[in-house]
Amino acid sequence: MRWSAAAQRWLPGLPPGLITIILLSPLLALSSDQRAFGETAGVPSEDQVIERARAAWETGALNGAFETLHEGIQSYPQAPALQKLKGDMLATVRRPLDAVQAYDKALALQPTSLDVRWAKWSLLLRSGQREDAVAELQRIAQLDDRNPLIHLRLAQELRKLDRLEESLAPYQRAIALAPALLSWRLGMARARFDILDYQGAYNDVQALLRETPTGSPLEIPAQNLLAEIVGPISAKGRRFKAMASSDVPAKQRREWAAIRADAWRLFSEGRYQEAEPIYRKILSLNPNDATAAYQLGLILMDSGRCKEALAMFRTMANLEVGEEEYADTVFRMGQCLVELEQWEEAFVYFTILHEAAADFDRSNVDRALPGGMRVLSKEKLARWLDKVRPHVPDADRLLAKEHAPSPTVSEEEFYAKIAAARLTHKPVETRASLMGRDADFSWFRFVIPAGKIMRDDAPTGEHDFIPIDPNDSFPTTQREIYLVFGLVSASYDAVPLTARCFVETAEMTGEPPPVAQDAVIASMNDQSGFFTLSSPKTGWPPGLYRCGLFAGERASADTHVDEVRFRIVAPRRPS
Repeated sequence: MRWSAAAQRWLPGLPPGLITIILLSPLLALSSDQRAFGETAGVPSEDQVIERARAAWETGALNGAFETLHEGIQSYPQAPALQKLKGDMLATVRRPLDAVQAYDKALALQPTSLDVRWAKWSLLLRSGQREDAVAELQRIAQLDDRNPLIHLRLAQELRKLDRLEESLAPYQRAIALAPALLSWRLGMARARFDILDYQGAYNDVQALLRETPTGSPLEIPAQNLLAEIVGPISAKGRRFKAMASSDVPAKQRREWAAIRADAWRLFSEGRYQEAEPIYRKILSLNPNDATAAYQLGLILMDSGRCKEALAMFRTMANLEVGEEEYADTVFRMGQCLVELEQWEEAFVYFTILHEAAADFDRSNVDRALPGGMRVLSKEKLARWLDKVRPHVPDADRLLAKEHAPSPTVSEEEFYAKIAAARLTHKPVETRASLMGRDADFSWFRFVIPAGKIMRDDAPTGEHDFIPIDPNDSFPTTQREIYLVFGLVSASYDAVPLTARCFVETAEMTGEPPPVAQDAVIASMNDQSGFFTLSSPKTGWPPGLYRCGLFAGERASADTHVDEVRFRIVAPRRPS
């Protein structure tokens, strides 16, 4: 086969045989008949070049498409649309570097072109250049600052790169632009939790629960996240790194041991201001020193810094702590929560301790306790509960027990009950968002909404589906929206995948039907795949859409593995 000069120039480095295989695939069957374009007198306009080149490209006549586009670029070297089309075409013949260069030329001519930036981002993401893809997303967010979805996607992509601290700002911007979407606030709460901002995460979830209507699908995910944040035993967030004693260098251990006695002496004498910096030094040398953490927490409480004290006490969850010390820590945390007017969490803490103390008293009514044994006072805890109860409207719900108390409780069981007490996780509904869960990593390497797709058939029989005109915003007249995805690892068996899309509104009760849905089978020959979302009969209603992605025969909370969002934008009215 004889190749045109333009095709040879734009497809350097590919053997002619491989080019032939690519272009003779079912979708990209080559037609070298130049007469398909017709002959016109004079130079065609830029729009005519684009129309002719695109028509040839989409029907598989790549040789003629490249020739037409090459001549058009020579006639209109300052036309960014021609460079963008060149990048799109090169992306479909496995020339990602050349495609990026074409997109960069288009952006040099028109830096504010969102279409080009989305195309470049899509190519970088699909080719595994995640850092560069995020940098492109950041530029899109600057240009399209009023679009809440771009900020949300940027936050989520930053989390996938473990750039957790950077994800907070785009989360905040997204929520400021879409304040009615409570589930997004849950995502930001999770972001705070993972960078160990427990107080900020707790405040976010509590504010969300106050605004969430009863029965909302968001209620249980919010309560589950709260269960990770609160309680004497809680998850610690992704930034938490416990250090084993063996990890502490010998010189560091010697310095740590040398100053512990000084800290204890000052603490026992009540010289807290002098003791505090020493305790902080102790914990910097050995973060596993539970006694130092406990005593520093008490110092912070005494100086009225309950927020700092709570954070310190919560670091003890993964440390080896004595039983009495641990029970006292839970009590102190309850006191701090009262001081901070975090009534519901304080109520939970004091209830846990009061029930355990009452059970212990009942089981030991006729027993003589060992001398010097410290036991929490049931009466004292009852007084604290009386103080907190008026501020907790749903106290009866919080008091409901899932299991009947044991008739006899030993001392060991008493402390075990305290240590094991926590808010249990509850099953999540299918229609609930993944926001708030540690769901940054799933089956999919990427999910890209696009207006069109093309298929590239490799010589090995594998299929790769390429998004054309990727974006997160589409007009109400869009006939079909494609969700192009790539799997994290190749599928060696047929895997059913489902997409169910809803208009994302303020959290409401009920079970609305999906606006669009699709199901596909991912086979071992598929490097990527796509869902097709057809326009509803009445057209796409303007708004934000969330699509839940499910792996398995049935869509359920257990098979909910990812989600993607896009928006439908109404046409602007002429002014």
